[in-house]
Amino acid sequence: MLGPFVVMSAALFGVVLLGGCRGQSASAPADTLIYGRGEDAQSLDPIATDIGESVKVIVNLYDTLVAYDDETLDLVPSLAERWEHSDDGLTWTFHLRPDVLFHDGTPFNAEAVVFTFRRLIDEQPEFAYTQARPYKPNFSNIADVEAIDERTVQFQLREPSAVFLKNIAMFPASIVSPTAVKQQQEAFGANPVGTGPFRFARWLRDEQLVLEAFDEHWRGKPDLARAIFVPVSESTTRVSQLKRGEIHIADNLPPAELDALAQTPGIVLQEQTGLNVAYLTMQTEKPPLDNTKVRQAIAHAIDKPRLVDVAYAGHARPAVNMVPPAMWGHHNELKDRPYDVARAKQLLEEASAEAGFALPLSLTLSVMSQPRPYMQEPLQTASFIKDALAAIGIEVEIQTKPVNQHFDHLMSGGHELGLAGWSSDNNDPDNFLYSLLDSDNIGEHGNNLSRYNNPEVHRLLLAAQSELDDAARLKMYLQAQELIFADAPVVPLVHTQVRIAQRDVLKGYLLHPSNLVRLRLARIEAAP
Repeated sequence: MLGPFVVMSAALFGVVLLGGCRGQSASAPADTLIYGRGEDAQSLDPIATDIGESVKVIVNLYDTLVAYDDETLDLVPSLAERWEHSDDGLTWTFHLRPDVLFHDGTPFNAEAVVFTFRRLIDEQPEFAYTQARPYKPNFSNIADVEAIDERTVQFQLREPSAVFLKNIAMFPASIVSPTAVKQQQEAFGANPVGTGPFRFARWLRDEQLVLEAFDEHWRGKPDLARAIFVPVSESTTRVSQLKRGEIHIADNLPPAELDALAQTPGIVLQEQTGLNVAYLTMQTEKPPLDNTKVRQAIAHAIDKPRLVDVAYAGHARPAVNMVPPAMWGHHNELKDRPYDVARAKQLLEEASAEAGFALPLSLTLSVMSQPRPYMQEPLQTASFIKDALAAIGIEVEIQTKPVNQHFDHLMSGGHELGLAGWSSDNNDPDNFLYSLLDSDNIGEHGNNLSRYNNPEVHRLLLAAQSELDDAARLKMYLQAQELIFADAPVVPLVHTQVRIAQRDVLKGYLLHPSNLVRLRLARIEAAP
């Protein structure tokens, strides 16, 4: 039986509220899932966020035209039943599923698709009411989108695209209710309306976010009646709650804690090879980090295999470049810079003599206070890097911020060093290289946190987007990775295993390769 809960009147709220932290006690219904995580969501407007805690909820509230299979990264029809494209690859026509409703009762149709994508692609969309955050450049190849009739929508691309279908399967392209956006305006991110298997019920910031099953979902009603996302910042508290049966799932737990939980009765672990990277970003517009030798010195100073043992309990592998080894497009022939303190010191001395800055250096390191899927122990990782850089004569001051503030700080370019990471949105190297290291993505809403600007890398990445031959495209990505490695705007640290712990009464929930939290098939079975 699940532990401390307060069941509020359905007539008042229609939700179940967690009250465990306040010592109140009752039983959660057997059809209610409690998801324990380290941080609350930022916004539930798909175009307004790239924070993982928001995405976990968004993928249950909305559908996309094309989606990823429930168990794989294969593309399958979703709100679009079928599609075709012109011979030149510039015109894509999608035929929409009939009789689909938004949660507010309004019909899903071609105009809703046009409305959704106008918010993404127009420079001054009439009904955006928010900034389209880091993903906007991923849709800049869309020249126009038009409703042909109620169930047919047509996209015109500027160039042929190898990533168009993959990109419109990503969460920022989730189809929103035009009626709800126009009514809610800036408040839509806190009052979302989509067509997904769950509808929004209630959100008490930093306490709980409640979803309820959408009975009219086109794929059928979910088995769960509701799902409650509860932010619990301390991982030890999440572990205790999981052991006591107060939550069904705990994610982003320290690796050592997960190893111990594997031996706990009533708890099972799921593990996937992570399509992710944890990395150290260096703000290349700020001296002395604008000097390539300084960045290379920092890369030589970090003992990545030891970091894997210290901060990941062995459940990761050292990273050489940003593209995960399990993904097509990873450069298998690149050899990492060895851990070499003497070489790092030599590079610093050369840079000091050439650029005229004094040694020793003092730098700040910005770090998130909550765990991420690619970095379950961010403070431990930060301390490891601080000690590593001290060994080559760089004094580091660690600055800790909540996740949302941390990434806003990095995007604004206010940092010097920063810890960051990325999980795949679409199983394509473009999602790592273009999103994280292309000059198109420099800015206060961009994910090029290092503000790295290499015109040849930019040329290669844009050419790869429109190249439809996989062999030619791969060659471009390999060349881009070699240039990025030489310039060292980031230090790729590790690729992690994605792991979660859950109660054994939770069935049907599969850890997706993309780390998406999909609850449509989840159910809770009574203990025998």
